[in-house]
This record gives sequence, structure tokens and C-alpha cells, in this order.
Amino acid sequence: MTIEELNAEDCFNVLQQARTGVLACSHHDRPYAVPIQIAYDERKIYAFSLEGKKIEIMRANPQVCLLVQEKKGPRDWYTVVACGRFEEFREEDGFAGEMHHAWSLLQRDSEWWEPGAIKPEGYGNDRPYKHVFFGIWIEEISGRHGKEIE
Repeated sequence: MTIEELNAEDCFNVLQQARTGVLACSHHDRPYAVPIQIAYDERKIYAFSLEGKKIEIMRANPQVCLLVQEKKGPRDWYTVVACGRFEEFREEDGFAGEMHHAWSLLQRDSEWWEPGAIKPEGYGNDRPYKHVFFGIWIEEISGRHGKEIE
């Protein structure tokens, strides 16, 4: 097996195909990582969630990263890490266009909303949660491709 570094263009191509990733954020030196549904367009990662721990953490510290993995076989895989800045798209802040764009990209996957819109059993489901669309503005990106030696 050999492992190759991906150039930026190849990393963006992996992001373009990805529908899920692991979002990592940190608050008060405590890391927090969760799987999320994503869409990618023009150096931005788009996502959706209900208000909760990850949104609170990203509001307090907008520096985040996303790990995407694509496994084509046991010895054929890609990983990409994109680091950047969280930005919440709120209509009242003039982000209606970004919200619509995020929705239009995410809805290509019929189940895009489920992980972000359903809280676990017993998680205070009696209170209303606000839907949050957000973006990650990519500042750094790197990736690797593992493959069988031919």
C-alpha cells in the first residue's frame, strides 16, 4: 500500500462528493466532535442543525475543522481535513440567500435534515429548537489517498 498527499483541487473534489463528515470544534480547551450531513460549494461547507451543544460551542469559538472519509475499498480510501471558520446564516442578519443556497445544496440528499433535526430520546424534546443553517469558510485543506501498489 502507498499513501499520497492530495493537492488542494483533489481535496475539494473529495468534498464535492461527500455527504457526511465529522465536525470538530472546541470550547474552553475541550474538544467536541460529531458527525454531520454536509454539502460543498465554492470553498464553503454547508450544514444544518438544531440549536444545541455544537452550535453553542461554534458560536463561542468559530474555529472548526471537518474530516471527510471516502472508502472505496479496504486498500483504496481518501481522507480530507478542512479547517476554517463557522458562520451562522440568520435571516435577520441578511443571510437569507445563504440559507436558501445551503438548503438547495443539502436537499439533494433526501435524508439531509434527519440527523440535524432530531434530538435523542429524553433530550428535552418538550422545548422548541431553532433550525440553524451554517457554513464553514475553508481556510486550510489537506488530504491523503491510500491505495494498493500496482
